[in-house]
Amino acid sequence: MNKFRVHHIMCTNLYKGYGYSGPFCENMTKMVSWLNENQDEPLLLVTHPDEICKRCPNLVDGRYCVDITNHVQKKDEKLLEPLKLNGNKTYTYRQLKEHAQKYLTKEVFEKSCSNCEWYDKGLCRYEDFDWK
Repeated sequence: MNKFRVHHIMCTNLYKGYGYSGPFCENMTKMVSWLNENQDEPLLLVTHPDEICKRCPNLVDGRYCVDITNHVQKKDEKLLEPLKLNGNKTYTYRQLKEHAQKYLTKEVFEKSCSNCEWYDKGLCRYEDFDWK
């Protein structure tokens, strides 16, 4: 079963083909396509590196993020409650999108994403969500 980070619910919906590196973008593009084509496949919702993170240049030994403050993990953990989700539980991508569409407010999005470099570059905006 594929692992899926909580905050990636938003990233996969807003992804426009940009990322940390070529290998990261290739993997992200592949994962976004797979998720959209397999919306009812089970995913284990996690607050640590997942399938998308596999090609991130900030990942060490395939398990740890170089972020010493764990701000990405904290972002995942802080999103669980407002999105009414539980970590280490199985969901489908369709269910995760339904939760986000129902419970993600602009305030929660801004609080979660405003410190992300992709947000700073103008690539992610609450108004751009398309939950189809």
